[in-house]
Amino acid sequence: MKKLLSVLAMVCLVLGASAQPRKARTCNLIFIGNSITEGALHANKKKTAPPVVAANLVGNMLSMDVHYRNCGRSGATTVDFLPEQKRDFVRVEKAIEEIKALSYAPILFSIMLGTNDSANFGPNGSPVSNEDYKKNLMTMIGRIRELCPNAIFILQRPIWYSPNTHNAAQYLVAGQKRMVAYTDVLVEIANENEDIYLGDCDAFDYFGAKHRKYMFAEDGKAGTFYLHPNEAGARKLARYWAQAIVKVVKKNL
Repeated sequence: MKKLLSVLAMVCLVLGASAQPRKARTCNLIFIGNSITEGALHANKKKTAPPVVAANLVGNMLSMDVHYRNCGRSGATTVDFLPEQKRDFVRVEKAIEEIKALSYAPILFSIMLGTNDSANFGPNGSPVSNEDYKKNLMTMIGRIRELCPNAIFILQRPIWYSPNTHNAAQYLVAGQKRMVAYTDVLVEIANENEDIYLGDCDAFDYFGAKHRKYMFAEDGKAGTFYLHPNEAGARKLARYWAQAIVKVVKKNL
């Protein structure tokens, strides 16, 4: 009798397990950003840009298939990603269409913008005030919500650049201070919206301390500056992003 009961119990467990809804095993990612996201100065950015590495890490960490698109573009600001500008947001729309054709799972948007917004002059719309920075991000996110009602957003803090950064655009100390102030805006946005999460905030200090090893040394109008992660630096940044993404995905499984 005990043997029969054991067999029946096992059958019930198996049937019960099979009746449980299956969790989505696909993670869809779209990365929005500037030259750092694009993988500027890399010999082969299609293999070494932060989104490429981050997507692979996320897949390994979660044991999931990952579909991703890299919408980073050199020089981009939050102004460039405004839908009405019909500039970089067009690429986001294309990425959304491509991901939707591959998977029904929600799309997670990893956003790191603000580096070029902080410039004293040069990039489109710079310098961008805290108020406009927030307005621009929320305008972009609002349109994405219309296209992807189940979308999830992660705001990654812009990483450190040297206070003498001056290429075609001028950043310098004022720009760096402006970018640091954007962090409070990101925190505010995340606190005000249930579908928006604050992502990585630690890479800023990491690159500030280790920029000579993990960022390209570039010739500028104010001397050698550091702005873009090299290939090894991109791997470091990707891990910071991936950890933030995995944390959010686990909350929403």
